[in-house]
Amino acid sequence: MATDSIAPGGEIVMLAIDWMVRLQSGTATEQEREACRRWRAAEARHELAWQRLQSLSERVSTLPSALAHGSIGDGDTRHRNNRRFAVKTLCVAMGVGLVAAGSSEAVPWRALMAEYSTRAGERRRVVLADGSVVELNTATAIDTAYDEQCRLVRLHRGEVLVTTAHERGRAYRSLVVHTRLGLARALGTRFQVRDSEAGMRIAVFEGAVEFHPVATSRAIRLDAGRQALFDRRGLVGDVSPAKEETVAWTDGVIVANHMPLGELVAELDRNMPGKLRCDPAIASLPISGVFPIDQPARILAAIARTLPVQIDTFTSYWITLRPRPAA
Repeated sequence: MATDSIAPGGEIVMLAIDWMVRLQSGTATEQEREACRRWRAAEARHELAWQRLQSLSERVSTLPSALAHGSIGDGDTRHRNNRRFAVKTLCVAMGVGLVAAGSSEAVPWRALMAEYSTRAGERRRVVLADGSVVELNTATAIDTAYDEQCRLVRLHRGEVLVTTAHERGRAYRSLVVHTRLGLARALGTRFQVRDSEAGMRIAVFEGAVEFHPVATSRAIRLDAGRQALFDRRGLVGDVSPAKEETVAWTDGVIVANHMPLGELVAELDRNMPGKLRCDPAIASLPISGVFPIDQPARILAAIARTLPVQIDTFTSYWITLRPRPAA
């Protein structure tokens, strides 16, 4: 795929961060600025990494000023510290965690530098080149790549709702969502793909989808009105009815119909900075309603009014729901 062929890898991204740190240090020379321009012009991947990094840094207002102040120590120490700070700040801004994989600075670069992404609590609607629509839920990252045979959407993390366009005047190209657990091929459809710790959930609302797990040669078909959870070997549990309320986030709400409180809290947690927890003792309490995702304080107040629950706020970034003490 054309996009994948120039997608910057981790080494190139780290070089781009090195240049950003150097140029924003306040001590960069004109020779260094010219060297950066030559590095960017040397390869398409260099320029792509630079442009995406600039786009990210513009969303982190504290980054340039913090780098400009520098760190204590000699030049090499300051550079290492500023580079580490830049990586961590960008990861926090994008809701991407550091990966302990032999380096404290290793990160999931594909998600961090993705073509389209959302932060915690953010949603986005993207119209692709063929007219297909991809709606990104909170903390989601995708890349796209089109060629003569295939329309590819690569899901790095999070959740998408895809509505495929019907191409006219050209040979048919499959639309495929590539995930860490397999390939979801659309058969003229509207469908949801959600990546979670439990697995990859596919829900089909129109048409059909074939999911091909990475560890098997057999594709599994889901028709409209059906959903299923997959791991790398195939189905996890049974196929069940697909529910439109699971994609109510596209309208900015969570629809709960006798939903266990723990599930509602987990959905809110995905959309909030920090951590929102639910005590297991109250996690199974049923709750119903239509809750505006962008008003978490209002939702928590409604929960406290309708259920025997108290809200313990350690800080605005650490909130726990517990059983309300008996009077």
